[in-house]
Amino acid sequence: MKYIEFEEAVNGTHMVMGAPHSHDFYELYFLLEGQRDFFIGNKMFRVDDNTLVVVPPFSMHKTEGGAYRRINANVSASLLTKTQIDFLTKISEKTAIKITGKYLDVIVRLLSEATRLQNRSLPDKTDGLCSILKTVLLFLSLQDNASVSAASAAFTPSEVSSDILKIIYYINTHFCEQITLDELCTEFYLSRTSLCKKFRDVMRCSIIEYVSELRLNKAKSLLRDTGLTIDEISTSCGFSSPNYFGLIFKKEVGLSPLQYRKSR
Repeated sequence: MKYIEFEEAVNGTHMVMGAPHSHDFYELYFLLEGQRDFFIGNKMFRVDDNTLVVVPPFSMHKTEGGAYRRINANVSASLLTKTQIDFLTKISEKTAIKITGKYLDVIVRLLSEATRLQNRSLPDKTDGLCSILKTVLLFLSLQDNASVSAASAAFTPSEVSSDILKIIYYINTHFCEQITLDELCTEFYLSRTSLCKKFRDVMRCSIIEYVSELRLNKAKSLLRDTGLTIDEISTSCGFSSPNYFGLIFKKEVGLSPLQYRKSR
């Protein structure tokens, strides 16, 4: 399914996103003013103005912070070339990049023009939005190597956040197994009460909710991008049985796994 959208948001107060979420498209988060804290995958970091953060498809993420202005470009992978996807992957692996130099003004103007075009009813709007995004990516790729390779993240998580990152990494690498709270308590030398409270304080959701969302994410990715059977996906994502997988998937997504695969 082909999808592209530009949206601008301006917020004058502190904003906290709820539990981590994901989607099946790339999110290019252009922070133009302010400072934001991000959680993406296994990382927590802080960025300031004129920074691009790339959230890949099916990546668990959330953001929070004070007053800000940002423009998001949301685009499905099917509208991008392999070179463009490789470039976005490079940015994602480096955490974020600072938009600097002579291309900053033109990139901001292009993004602003895209948000205006987004709100108009035009027959070839998708083509126009794609052209703007690809031009923005071209200008970003022309920045000098130092600018592109230097992540703008400048944030050391607190001790509590650091502990939660270790737990998240463990969950992210063992989600295909039957993870229990007792197992996590033993692994990280925490009581159940302390473990659950620390996790919810940082992630705004319970461990069980996070694991469930993570498994559904992985299942969506495998349904879209592989030819694995439903039984194989159920097992590889840690569901107790294909029937249970189907019930949970239909409840949360609104489609059966096969219907979801066909819709993509």
